[in-house]
Amino acid sequence: MQHFPHLFSELKIGKRTLRNRIITSPTGETMPSFDGSISTQVVDYYTEKAKGGAGAVTWGILAVEFPRGKTGDVKNRADTPKVIKDMNRMAESIQRYGALFIPQLFHAGAMTTAEAAEGNLPACVSDKEVEHLYISRYRKAGPMHELTTEEIKEMVQKFVKAAKICQRAGADGVNIHCAHGYLVNQFLSPDTNARTDEYGGSFENRIRFGIEVIEGIRKAVGPDFILGARIPGREWVTNAMTEEECVEFARRMEKAGCDYLDVSAGLNMSQAKVIETEVYPQGSKLDYALPIKAAVSIPVGTNGMLRDPQFCDDLIREGKVDFVLMARALICDPYWPQKASEGRVDEIRPCISCNDGCMGRVRLGYHLSCALNPVAGRETHLSKVLKVQDPKKVAVIGGGLAGMQAAIVAAQAGHCVTLLEQGNQLGGQLNLAHVPPHKEKIKEARDWFIAELARQKVEVKTGEKVSLQTIEALKPDSVIVATGAVPIDKLPIEGLENTVQAWDVLRGDVTIGENQKVAIIGGGIVACEVGQMMLGKNNQVSVIEMLPQIGGALEDIHLTDLLIEFQEKNVAVYVNATAKKVEKDKVVFEKDGKEEAVSADVIILSVGQKSAGTELVKELRAAGYKTIVAGDAKKPAKFVNATLDGFYAGLDV
Repeated sequence: MQHFPHLFSELKIGKRTLRNRIITSPTGETMPSFDGSISTQVVDYYTEKAKGGAGAVTWGILAVEFPRGKTGDVKNRADTPKVIKDMNRMAESIQRYGALFIPQLFHAGAMTTAEAAEGNLPACVSDKEVEHLYISRYRKAGPMHELTTEEIKEMVQKFVKAAKICQRAGADGVNIHCAHGYLVNQFLSPDTNARTDEYGGSFENRIRFGIEVIEGIRKAVGPDFILGARIPGREWVTNAMTEEECVEFARRMEKAGCDYLDVSAGLNMSQAKVIETEVYPQGSKLDYALPIKAAVSIPVGTNGMLRDPQFCDDLIREGKVDFVLMARALICDPYWPQKASEGRVDEIRPCISCNDGCMGRVRLGYHLSCALNPVAGRETHLSKVLKVQDPKKVAVIGGGLAGMQAAIVAAQAGHCVTLLEQGNQLGGQLNLAHVPPHKEKIKEARDWFIAELARQKVEVKTGEKVSLQTIEALKPDSVIVATGAVPIDKLPIEGLENTVQAWDVLRGDVTIGENQKVAIIGGGIVACEVGQMMLGKNNQVSVIEMLPQIGGALEDIHLTDLLIEFQEKNVAVYVNATAKKVEKDKVVFEKDGKEEAVSADVIILSVGQKSAGTELVKELRAAGYKTIVAGDAKKPAKFVNATLDGFYAGLDV
């Protein structure tokens, strides 16, 4: 029986046929070598998606001019024949598993800095102030070079040259990035294009560069090579490309030679329009694609928070789009297509849209990974857990994220695993993390890990406080301690008895009503999310943080949206502020050498965590047990650290 028959039906794009309607959405992954050459890491990362069953793998984003045309965190390139050998290796590896290979070509334009461009001035369409969030930030980093008319014509040829390089390397086609504020999008949008030559002013002139790129590539590569484009369906700046212009641009792209269109976002004031947070609904960009689908005859696809196979199947069945593009869902579980096609939907590891392991890491200059799937980006070494020849008896103490991950991997390796959790419920801090607004997906992730423990036949014992005697009774060969962390509750602050712990609020042990003044001591992730909970109850919120910024550990897109929300809802934020005294109705703190106070009906303490179980670790090691410490028990951190730490612990027993 074929599950989701519309999603898994074939699709003809140009002269080629995809085995299904799922295309991996292109992302930057920060995996090439420092000079932009292709690494084994990037080949193995994308090959895993082909193994997982995607119809086509889009590799993004490859600069057509290097280094000036790259962003700071994405270094892939397609501007030189030197990449052909390794790109061919990548093409063969992906095609071996039945997927088509389609690199995505782009130029950063003004979406970069001179530092990222290795000393070159960034190229811009117009040297002017803009509203678009990221380009306006990049402009503040230093001067830019406005392209001359002749340089624009040369730039068209750079795209053509890059497409021919990909064709020579054995790719099945290329995708041209015309959205997300990169160079082609900068020509399209009035916000960034104030030119007075043939490439600016009127709609006809603003689309000229993109059309010439497509026409030039089509002429160079012939009719059999797939040519697609990621185009904007909507913009969110004052001087924006209109929705009618987006539709007409799509028509012109088809006429110029495009075989398919991938509809995404254009210039915006929040990067969440491009990489949605958990606030957004499934299929968040669908509305942009619908009018374009109705206007052209070539296949049209949508992306944005696509998670559920039935939802995707319905999109195809109802004729709303011809295919779906998935990025983070296939990072979290590259075998999403295979599992869905076999009806094993409950086995799909659910993406929680946290951005921490994927885009958050990329922006830090790290290689892409995943908060729930530590194998992502590490496929060369971790994609297959090998069975051991000498299975051991393993005890895992702690049923939080790190402990569950460790137990799963140890069981996959063939060990006999018992997981011990002193509480009555598995999940650890996942049980708190899913409580704040829009965090429901975290509960799904918790349930997936619990179900995976059962699938891997891990013996689970809950409601059992673990001691040295407990372990001695089990007689394990190896012990993994993943006892997590507990909130810090001892500080040099007078009157802490007048506070309640953030964790108790999240657990529901402390109920806070509506229309109250709530002061939060601490401005980390937990504090900020509890603050969002309080705003949902129409409370007046104040945040007192020692550091120069609140939410410092938050991923960039989430942080931007949090700061906007706090500003819109008049949250009083005091940074570089040290709490000194807590009374029943106020917090006294020091800021800039002066003493201040904020009144409150409720005062919440959220100043971080400390590792739990350290004494037990000492006892176990003193008793001679091989003891591995994992997750927050080693050092309080984030989900992405817990899963990786747990994975390695499961391998190391």
